[in-house]
Amino acid sequence: MSLSYDRVERLKLIESLLPTADQGASVGFSSKQIIEKLANSNPDLILTARTIQRDLKDLISAGRVALHHKSENSPTYVQVAQDDEIDGPVWEYFIEHLKVELEGIVSNTDLAKLITRLKKPDDGIALDEKKICILPDSLRLKPAVIDYRIFSSVLKALKERLSVRIRYKDRQENVSEPTLHPLGIMQRGPRIYLVALKDDGGSERLYAVDRILKVELLGTSDKKTGSFCFADYIARGKADFSDGEMIELKAVVSGYVETLLYDCPLNDSQKLIPMQEGEDGSLLTVTIPSSGQLLRWILSCGSNIKLLSPDELSVTVRDQIKKTYRSYFGSIDLS
Repeated sequence: MSLSYDRVERLKLIESLLPTADQGASVGFSSKQIIEKLANSNPDLILTARTIQRDLKDLISAGRVALHHKSENSPTYVQVAQDDEIDGPVWEYFIEHLKVELEGIVSNTDLAKLITRLKKPDDGIALDEKKICILPDSLRLKPAVIDYRIFSSVLKALKERLSVRIRYKDRQENVSEPTLHPLGIMQRGPRIYLVALKDDGGSERLYAVDRILKVELLGTSDKKTGSFCFADYIARGKADFSDGEMIELKAVVSGYVETLLYDCPLNDSQKLIPMQEGEDGSLLTVTIPSSGQLLRWILSCGSNIKLLSPDELSVTVRDQIKKTYRSYFGSIDLS
């Protein structure tokens, strides 16, 4: 059966919208509900009941969807949960492509995804890098070098919920061989990290994948790794992008920072009020998560931002500025 690109995407969308069979006997969507959800997801789709019935028939034949409640008026359908184990040939094909992809890995952005689509001559408008460019607003570091075989083993363990024993070299060149229970993969800046539980207990830990020297796949993990969620992990401040402790930040911004924030707010709570006549800049007030990322951003603004509150963050910023000054000009009293 030959499938067009649009139909393949529609089949994937139908499958993703359906509830899974293990969510309880009361769930399941009728073809009418599926059409409504598809229309909400993509208003450009032109759908008929006959088209959806044909799609559902093919998905059932492929073992991706199952009939949930049989009824002459409105039968309902569910998504079939797929086995975690990866088919051998599929895995080999994936590893070959992973080797190539890792050589040029960069941070994902929505614009980058859009450009990928725009470049397609049949599905986009055939615009490429000659006409569209993405430049980061911070210095782009070269990605840490990752052995694709190490990374593929980590991904396999994560997918199949296996424990692993790794050989790991830390920043001090110390080598250890912990047994881990993988929870997730996170890219932060130019590095990729494995989030995992150690076999001896404790909370989640971060392991830079480029520092992993060897991976040994073990049996199925006895930890409840399936309940891990990155949203919760980040909210607890574990990834340095915390949205757990919210602060009200007040600062005077000027120069390029003032202009940038008028056009690109930090978030919806941001308020910018021009200073009184004769004073430069604007008063910035915003409710924002307290994090290392925020501190680094404030320091990167230099003299274009003067932090007023909260006091604790202001003290941290001043201490960092003092240390920087002393590293250049020596021990001068800056108290």
